[in-house]
Amino acid sequence: MNHQLHNKRGQMTVEAVLLLVIFVAVFTVAHRAISKGEYLSKIVSGPWSYMQGMISNGVWQSGNTTSLHPNVFKRRASPEPL
Repeated sequence: MNHQLHNKRGQMTVEAVLLLVIFVAVFTVAHRAISKGEYLSKIVSGPWSYMQGMISNGVWQSGNTTSLHPNVFKRRASPEPL
């Protein structure tokens, strides 16, 4: 006698649908958390301040510190004669 409870033909389909639902839910929650927190902009803008300082001023500080540029320092030795 063949019982209907022992039929496993649709088992793989049911598991695939459940996994798909779980992956979509996790992706949606992660996407909302990343979008609201603006983590990507914080990752880029935080170090950019120091990169801007090195590019414009030559020192590893924020870009607003222009008094620390190496050309502003008083030279102690110069290849030019006095």
